Amino acid sequence: MMKTSLALVILSSVTNAATVSIGGGAFANLLDASGNNLPTGSQVQLGYFLGVAPSKSGDDFTSVDWDSFSPFLGVGSSNPDEVIGTFDAGGGFESAFQISSTLDTDLGDSLPLGFPVRLGFRIFDSTQSLIEGASYNTVVRDVSTWVFNDPGIVTNQPPTPSISSTNDPLMFWEDSANPFQTSIGVPEPSSVLSALLGATLFLGRRKRA
Repeated sequence: MMKTSLALVILSSVTNAATVSIGGGAFANLLDASGNNLPTGSQVQLGYFLGVAPSKSGDDFTSVDWDSFSPFLGVGSSNPDEVIGTFDAGGGFESAFQISSTLDTDLGDSLPLGFPVRLGFRIFDSTQSLIEGASYNTVVRDVSTWVFNDPGIVTNQPPTPSISSTNDPLMFWEDSANPFQTSIGVPEPSSVLSALLGATLFLGRRKRA
């Protein structure tokens, strides 16, 4: 059994600027769609589900809910310079995401739009900074420690998302049939264009017929 921890420590200054220090720990081993270990340095996003009630169970998430995932840390997020990286890939529960970031709204860093929000991780099978076309999977967990409250309220306890086992009944994946695998494929833009052109040509032939 492994304990995963992601500590978000909420600090405040005299001006009450929102400063969030984020540190990360271990996570279960992750695989690509073929069942191979993801390489060290695979891209990871920490985000939230925009417009989804934080009390809604991941088991009840619709495709619209999953698509509302909005990253605020990591590649392709509003804070792309805050990198989340993997290490010890293939080491089972020793595989990990390391997060070491400090976000300050006075310095232009972005926090989620509105609070509270449910946190989630989106993991890609690519080590490249361009994730278009890379396969991914998204995970959320039905516990209060995965809810991010307003950092401007100093009485709020910071969330500490964690996963204690691979069969955690409160953990839900966007592709639930393939947990811990980056099994959701995003078509390449060229493939989408080809499909649209093909459909147009097909419809044109049917009309001429």
